[in-house]
Amino acid sequence: MQKSPIKVLCAAGIMALAVTQASAAGGKRIAYLDGPIADKYIGAMTRAFMDVAKPAGLEVNLQQSPFDPALQAQQLDDAIAQKVDLIVVMVMSQKALIPALTRAKEAHIPVVLINTEIDQTDLYTAFVGEDAPALGMAAGKAMGDALKGAGRVPAKVAIIAGSMEEGIAPMRVTGFKKALEAFPGISIVAVEGTHWAPPEAERASGQLIARFAGQGGLDGIYGMNDAMANGVVQGAESAGVKLGTGKGELVVVGGNCMAPGIADIDQGKMYGTTSMLPSKLGTETAQTVLKILSGAEVPKKQTLPIEIITKANIEKYRADCSF
Repeated sequence: MQKSPIKVLCAAGIMALAVTQASAAGGKRIAYLDGPIADKYIGAMTRAFMDVAKPAGLEVNLQQSPFDPALQAQQLDDAIAQKVDLIVVMVMSQKALIPALTRAKEAHIPVVLINTEIDQTDLYTAFVGEDAPALGMAAGKAMGDALKGAGRVPAKVAIIAGSMEEGIAPMRVTGFKKALEAFPGISIVAVEGTHWAPPEAERASGQLIARFAGQGGLDGIYGMNDAMANGVVQGAESAGVKLGTGKGELVVVGGNCMAPGIADIDQGKMYGTTSMLPSKLGTETAQTVLKILSGAEVPKKQTLPIEIITKANIEKYRADCSF
């Protein structure tokens, strides 16, 4: 089929713009302050960023932090001292980085935040990532739909969260609670922070299951990402609790659509998860960096779309959620 001249011209224009941005960014030095790339989500996101940044000629200095805010603040100060052209930060702490981000602003170094926003919007050029409360709301709706659809209201639900001191975990909890307001009779009876560690999630879920066993048991548990939700699944299985949406079974909802979650959904051990694609985030972040370095204006907040993933639409996400 012959291509439309308009489509050909549009494609040529997009390609020309990409070449112009890459040319403008060539040789520019970027400090990329990351979490531990051994983490499968962070590793996939970082590889996607590099797949765009390297061919464009960016010199990327990748610095990892094992979720250590003090170390990341020092890395940020080091990047400022080196007078890099731009800094990308996967925020470890919204509070601890404020002084260093203030110094970056004073040094006129653009900053792109990924994954986590901060309240002081004047301290960064752009944010790229999912809206944390919206992710929580999607998970809450999935839980509500599963329990109500199975006729299991009233119901008791617990949350196995990440790090509750600050950051995205408290925001997801807020969104989850907000979503459940639309499902009268479903109550949240416990929130346990587990620092994003699957072994901690497994222990915490086992303890919660034992704690509520004498009160008719828990009806559902939200594991904030799929690795943690898989820990919930293992904790339930160790306690002899059946998984699913039927009467007396435990409904598990995860997040971030990771490979363990997809496997658990396939096996009927988990009801659903939420889309949060590291490859998309890494690519979008790199493209935003190229635009900034070429002098183009970018939106302050760039949020990626979110969808609830269940058996009904799992094939759409299977490849992207295989990390």
